[in-house]
Amino acid sequence: MKTEEKNKLLDKYYKGETSQEEENLLKNEILLNESETPEKDIFNFFKSENSVPEDLESLLSTKIEQSKQKIIKMRRFRITSAATIIVLLTAFTGYREIKNSKIENELMVIEQALYQVSQSIQPEEQEEMVVLWVDEDVEIIIN
Repeated sequence: MKTEEKNKLLDKYYKGETSQEEENLLKNEILLNESETPEKDIFNFFKSENSVPEDLESLLSTKIEQSKQKIIKMRRFRITSAATIIVLLTAFTGYREIKNSKIENELMVIEQALYQVSQSIQPEEQEEMVVLWVDEDVEIIIN
């Protein structure tokens, strides 16, 4: 193919106006050419990317299975984490209740002891007395 025809065909290709036959002819011409051009790089890339790998189905099924296993592991991890948090909160709450009841018992014992001490040091009540007279030296009291 002449250079002038090739250039016209390239212009037509870049405008998106080539037919499938013209495009195939252009690709074959450029790929057979020994010189390195950007078009050759592009067509080589398209050629390598155009084919579907033979093991695509098995590769996809393997990846899907791995994804399922990861999802199952993550669900197990989440459930285990939630259960662990519930157990720890329950244990902590129970510990606090035990600690609070122990403190309450200790406070009750202290309160009872203070009540008994206050009862023992308080003087006995005296019968009612009537004060008749109070002076600097003398007090007159009647029972």
